[in-house]
Amino acid sequence: MKTQLFKAKDMKSAINLVNNQFGENAVILSTRKNNGIVEVEASDSDDAIHNHKEKLKEKESFSKVFMKEIKNENDNISFIDKGNKENFVNKKRDDVYEKIKNEITSLRDDLSRMVLTDQTGISDELSYLTPIKLRQEKFLPELINQLSYSFIGKNSEDGRISFFRELSRKLSSDDISRMVNARNIFIFGNSGSGKSTLSAKIASFLSDKKSTKEINFIDVSGSGTTHSDILRSYSRVLGFPIKDHKYFDFNESQTTESSKINIFDFSGDLNFSLQKIKEIKNSFPSFQFCSILALPSGSNSEMIKGLCNSISDVRPMIAITKLDECWVGAEEFSSLALNKARIGLVTGTKVIINSVIEANENSLTKYMKENFKGV
Repeated sequence: MKTQLFKAKDMKSAINLVNNQFGENAVILSTRKNNGIVEVEASDSDDAIHNHKEKLKEKESFSKVFMKEIKNENDNISFIDKGNKENFVNKKRDDVYEKIKNEITSLRDDLSRMVLTDQTGISDELSYLTPIKLRQEKFLPELINQLSYSFIGKNSEDGRISFFRELSRKLSSDDISRMVNARNIFIFGNSGSGKSTLSAKIASFLSDKKSTKEINFIDVSGSGTTHSDILRSYSRVLGFPIKDHKYFDFNESQTTESSKINIFDFSGDLNFSLQKIKEIKNSFPSFQFCSILALPSGSNSEMIKGLCNSISDVRPMIAITKLDECWVGAEEFSSLALNKARIGLVTGTKVIINSVIEANENSLTKYMKENFKGV
């Protein structure tokens, strides 16, 4: 009877070595990963098994551990002057509470990455490992269940790529051609989402694609906003005139055969933009436009859900902005797909010319393959 350290390339192989050496009565004392090698310390010693069970019993009650920690801290301050003892006790107790809080936070993070499975689930070749890896990458369970048909019957890596492609197909918008052919484009979003920069980028994109300089910026701003100053600077750089929406003739725009493209930049917050869009639709029912929502990368899933609920009447194409400042995570992609949003464009912040990329199935799949490397 002895204690031995087993080394293998993965946990399954290490457990097999333990079983072959000690049989079913062995106890695992510790596991760790060292330079890519899994190390498992195991024993079939009666003393080792007994001591291990005793340690597990000590750890099974959180309240006992908590109270033991508090008692130890109180015992350590017996030498303190009575007048200062109470303050010192409170401070030490607060330190202990903070330490326990941090331990709980770390434990919750570890538990969020864990998935219970039987021993057959250790194999990397089985397709049902794909949802486990996708959840570890932070894709939402509801979306994984919806797209499970994409990876069933495939090995782990092929299943992930198939999932990425199906998700990209679900997310990619077919409104690009509508935007290219539109004479009126509404660009709106939350404050700070990069609307004016996106307006300039789209103006440059359409100017190159359609070989035209007949593009107008239409500033839609409320009282007290300075957003138009940003748009005005882009107007000077690109050579496209800027107009105030108050002087824009919505009726004439629909009746003339002009080839001019009008890009409406809605400043202010989302509520202001939606209110203005509603006013235009009600006042000029025949006015045709293509709407684009600027959504900065790094937005959380709850924010995306709230946005999608707010814009359900408009149903705009999504433009992911500020991609050079923050990447788009799995939770964002999941929330966009679950809320039936469609991504049409992706762009960064720093460059205006040649900086708009069409978000189609291939480009989104490539982005996911490059940024989600697996865990």
